[in-house]
Amino acid sequence: MNSPRFTAALIAGKLCAVFCKAFFPKRGSNLPGRFALRLDPLFLRRVKGIDPARTIFITGTNGKSTANNMVVHAFQAAGLSVCSNLEGANMKPGAASALIKHTTMSGRFTKQFLILEVDERSLSLISKDLKPGHLCVTNIQKDQVQRNGEPDYIYQKIKAVIGESDGLTLYLNNDEPRALSLGGFPGKNGRDYGLANDAGDGDWNGNGDGDGDGNGSRKCQIRTFGVAPNARASETEAVWGVTMPCPICHDALVFTHFNLAGVGAFHCPACGFHPKAEPDLLVSGVDFENLTFNVSDRTYRLAYQAAFFLYNYALCACVCAEFGVGEAALEQAFATFTNISGRMETFSYAGKTIKYMRIKQENPETLQSALDTIAEDKTEKAFVLGPAIVDDIIPHYSNTFYTFDCNFEPFMRSGIERCICFGSAIGWDTANRLRYAGVPDERIEIVDTDDDEKILAAIAACETKNVYLITWIKKYEKLKAHSA
Repeated sequence: MNSPRFTAALIAGKLCAVFCKAFFPKRGSNLPGRFALRLDPLFLRRVKGIDPARTIFITGTNGKSTANNMVVHAFQAAGLSVCSNLEGANMKPGAASALIKHTTMSGRFTKQFLILEVDERSLSLISKDLKPGHLCVTNIQKDQVQRNGEPDYIYQKIKAVIGESDGLTLYLNNDEPRALSLGGFPGKNGRDYGLANDAGDGDWNGNGDGDGDGNGSRKCQIRTFGVAPNARASETEAVWGVTMPCPICHDALVFTHFNLAGVGAFHCPACGFHPKAEPDLLVSGVDFENLTFNVSDRTYRLAYQAAFFLYNYALCACVCAEFGVGEAALEQAFATFTNISGRMETFSYAGKTIKYMRIKQENPETLQSALDTIAEDKTEKAFVLGPAIVDDIIPHYSNTFYTFDCNFEPFMRSGIERCICFGSAIGWDTANRLRYAGVPDERIEIVDTDDDEKILAAIAACETKNVYLITWIKKYEKLKAHSA
């Protein structure tokens, strides 16, 4: 029998969901769960009928929203019923809101699978109430320094969750050192660096209990996914970048190529840490012109040209293989998948085609991916950059430190007519970074304001009709409202 507290929370959550759907649709992914958790802090663990073996969490710094929605899309294409937080509300209220929609008044979960995007900081909190049988880690990279400090803080939080879990299946990015190291590594000279597994058997598989003696039962199953070198791979990283430390022994890693910033083929000369030679799922044969890629002997459609999407496809295919989602369903899902609104969009103004590329401010990897995508367009273009004050946490602040981790050279060689830096907070700082990158002063225009009309007037004055815009989502929506 349900507790009165849980019943009251469920009723309140469902009523709030109905209210939000009618009057505040954008609040419906979070507010119902917030009400329910306020009435019953143990609401998540009281929902009945959730099978850990069919519960999948997707976490990490970058790509978790897209990967989550792609996995859900593929499962649904295979005829499976799924509960998920597709809107990206990835903390406890978002998880509760998703469950409220698919829980009966008796408190029973109604779907076959629970697939959740989970904020990397919130993973430890949510996993105390909802026990996942499967955990996907996209990557662990720099992000939100005022909240996360540096990546090792997040690394330790995820590692702790893994250490407290038994029978967990981990899906790890084979090309991203921090994420991959969560699966453990045997190391040189027989030394055991096992984390999630006991790697004492000297093999990458890790067939032990995690205590390093090589004799225990397997604690975690490890699945790895990766992307083969392709036309977008680079042999260089940012001039200003700091060498990534090895997550195993903390010496300097050496990369032989980068598929993305901080993601690619690497090895540690000190302890020998390196990717698996053959990940469980490998995306290969990438053809950006014809928008196709291969998994094993099958060719799939690539819906988006940006290279970072390849890791979302790889993770999705890896999870689908584990759950027996067939190739036909996967092919249909990849061909029909549509990314979350607001990530890459286009609008018109004053005869210009403005291509908006959303990044996570303070996150060099997403900025680098955007710059690399722009660099693939060799036609003349204008570049409009407007970082903002970060006001989602107190104290509010602004900076451009993350831009110094990015390599602007390919972007610079791709044909930039004009760079417009706008914003009253850090417009001048942004322009300064472009000067360091080698953009001539005469090609830089500073619009020292947040006024929409003045920003659009500067864009309208560009000779080229091809414009790329990077700014925060709220400013993009305001500028788009003026579209022709």
